[in-house]
Amino acid sequence: MERLRRAVCVSLAASAVLSTAHAQSIADLTGLTALRGRLGVASTPDGSGVRVGQVEAPAPGYAPDPTHPELAGRSYYYLSPTPSTSAHATAVAQYFFGSLTSLSPGPADIDCYEANHWLGTGFLNGSGAIPPQTALFKVLNNSWIGGGGSSANIYLRKLDFAIETQGLLVAAGVNNGSGTLDVPLLSHGFNGLAVGRSDGQHRAGPTLSGFDRPGRMKPEIVAPAGATSFSTPLVSGGASLLVETARTWPSLAGVAAAQRPEVIKAALLAGAEHRFGWSNGAPTSGPSRGDTSMPLDPLWGADELDVNHSHWILTGGPQPSSSLASSAASVAHAGWEYVSTTAATSRFWRFDVESTKPFASILATWNRQTAANFGSFSRPEFDLELWSIDSNGALTSLVGDSGLASFGGGNVRSASAVDNLEHLYVTQLEPGAYVLELRRTSDLLAPWNVAVAWELRCADPIAYGTGKLTSLGQEARLGFEGFASEAQNDFELAVTQALPNVAGVAFWGLAAASTPFQGGVKYVASPTQRMGLVATDATGRAAIG
Repeated sequence: MERLRRAVCVSLAASAVLSTAHAQSIADLTGLTALRGRLGVASTPDGSGVRVGQVEAPAPGYAPDPTHPELAGRSYYYLSPTPSTSAHATAVAQYFFGSLTSLSPGPADIDCYEANHWLGTGFLNGSGAIPPQTALFKVLNNSWIGGGGSSANIYLRKLDFAIETQGLLVAAGVNNGSGTLDVPLLSHGFNGLAVGRSDGQHRAGPTLSGFDRPGRMKPEIVAPAGATSFSTPLVSGGASLLVETARTWPSLAGVAAAQRPEVIKAALLAGAEHRFGWSNGAPTSGPSRGDTSMPLDPLWGADELDVNHSHWILTGGPQPSSSLASSAASVAHAGWEYVSTTAATSRFWRFDVESTKPFASILATWNRQTAANFGSFSRPEFDLELWSIDSNGALTSLVGDSGLASFGGGNVRSASAVDNLEHLYVTQLEPGAYVLELRRTSDLLAPWNVAVAWELRCADPIAYGTGKLTSLGQEARLGFEGFASEAQNDFELAVTQALPNVAGVAFWGLAAASTPFQGGVKYVASPTQRMGLVATDATGRAAIG
């Protein structure tokens, strides 16, 4: 760990060593393999068209090596003086947008900064009242840490101001090693994402005293790399993938809110893989069962990045809430809303659950706003709660013993007094009618926007067998897209990795089988119903509507 003896201290968050410690690949662990399997490789977003930025400590160099095989062919803009390359910056770039290592190899325009210059005239414009510069990047990665001295609070306020007013997505690593948080830059911000490691070898816990709203939980998310320098750009890459999705997915066309940082952040956190042992401290029995004031796990945050689940949530699209529980319409089991709230009011969404859900992951997040001179800030408080609906249409609390028949574990109420997010993670949610409430407490603030995102996970489909290998050596696959909802009306089956530009026939039946058929295996028992001819495109994909 390097530190500079200056008023602003910045250091590398890790040495520049690529980790190979995982038996599974990064693509497997972060849901990218599953996303490619669901959409097809050619149709999987990769951050194309998204301009990104990378901030690095000054020594030994802040620029990635543009001649590296994974990084060549991009346009690099050196926005700080005296650019020179370093192994650290190059490795970070590999995890961020590298052609082989990253989740998002699509970005073609890269803004590069040295951290001290970025804090000063390069972007934030120091600790005075001059606002930050207007960014060209949409997603910014920070694989460095720093103390910041007496200016740290102002730096963080100015960064949060830029995120809020310019719609930026910013990820910053916490320090490596076990123990509590030790430095505020940039993990102590409100509006960005603080990132840790999937192996838990990172600093974690409440934000430090002496900084705005101490006691907030960090990190918010983790990713599978051997140092936070490299887990952080995986999250930045995941954000880039979702930004491209927001811009190009057909049902999101023209939905400006889909690119908002709160929405992308909510989708990333709600979609995170909550691994065995994850807990946000809700009691498992007694009158407070399912109730917590601690929205995240104190070490893992929302837990491990999963772009497949997050993509599923984002493409579920905006789902309308109601100001009254009684008038809340049933919404899709994956989706989000970017909703305006006023003091001492609530917004409601209804979920009709037809079969047991292995889990329901729901997250609300909102930005703070800063004064024009950065001398103060404001933000309202919210609580998040899931209710059941009784036979008379009345809301019934799930907290305590009344929820025993409705859910197996987790929390149905999240009420933090300091965090700018609330999170419900409910396991074994039983069939029934439920209402989600986002409740704003009383305050004197103006209307405030909140992003709420969720996934009520269906049981995984049963795989009856494997596809036949084509003459190209690929296994043809049958998957699905969209939601099994008449109201949503976007569910379709999809064939991927088949031979390109060929015709075929689709059929279905009510039972499984395994019988020889046309040189392969037929996994559907007779009688079957034909669905008509289908034709694959140049990538070997075909949609079966």
